[in-house]
Amino acid sequence: MPKSWGAKIDPFYGAPELVVVLANKERPTYIYDGSLVMGNMMNAAADLGLGSCWIHRAKEEFETEYGKSLLKRLGIEGDYEGIGHLVIGYPAKEPAQPVKRKENYIYEL
Repeated sequence: MPKSWGAKIDPFYGAPELVVVLANKERPTYIYDGSLVMGNMMNAAADLGLGSCWIHRAKEEFETEYGKSLLKRLGIEGDYEGIGHLVIGYPAKEPAQPVKRKENYIYEL
């Protein structure tokens, strides 16, 4: 974790797995595309009975010298922006049941 984060705790909550989503800034829709990737991975994790959490610091991380050197060591070249970190693991407890939906909340025209 870069020192620039200033955190004294584990920002990844001790999760056993971490996925980083980067997007090519040359694409006009890179933020939307990367965000959709994050959402789809979270849905896939839930479908497998896994918990996940979007940690929103990847942009800042990969703008630092530490982040740039990490990408270089991994052989990732180009103009990429960090979209998000996705931590994945088995939840410590069962997820809460969804709140009952409001009645008459959706109206058809």
